[in-house]
Amino acid sequence: MKTYKNTKILVVLSIILLTAFAGCTSTNEKVVPVPGGNVKVVEGAGPDWCKAGTKMTQTGPNGEQISFEVKGIVNYEGKEVCESGWISGDGSVTTYTNADSTYYIMIMKDKSGKVMNKVDMSQPKQ
Repeated sequence: MKTYKNTKILVVLSIILLTAFAGCTSTNEKVVPVPGGNVKVVEGAGPDWCKAGTKMTQTGPNGEQISFEVKGIVNYEGKEVCESGWISGDGSVTTYTNADSTYYIMIMKDKSGKVMNKVDMSQPKQ
């Protein structure tokens, strides 16, 4: 049951992150209403598709605060991508996305840092 709740939070945060990458956030701080509560978004600096320091904070289903943060542009598996992720008491999620969102890797780790799942959600260019 806890994994389902974490997955739900991850999906909501992923949608918000993708919206931020698409340039839909334009102010430094705003509150975005989502099912189950609100998400506070603070925008960082950098290219529109990867503003390092951008943070999205939401209260989880058990009252815990989850903060999703854009780390910035890094080299991952030979590609220039935007690294972002969140950490909670149950573990962490790190994502790597390119500018046009055709490359999207998500790595989930348990609280000890052990990789539990690596998901490649990359889409071919159309």
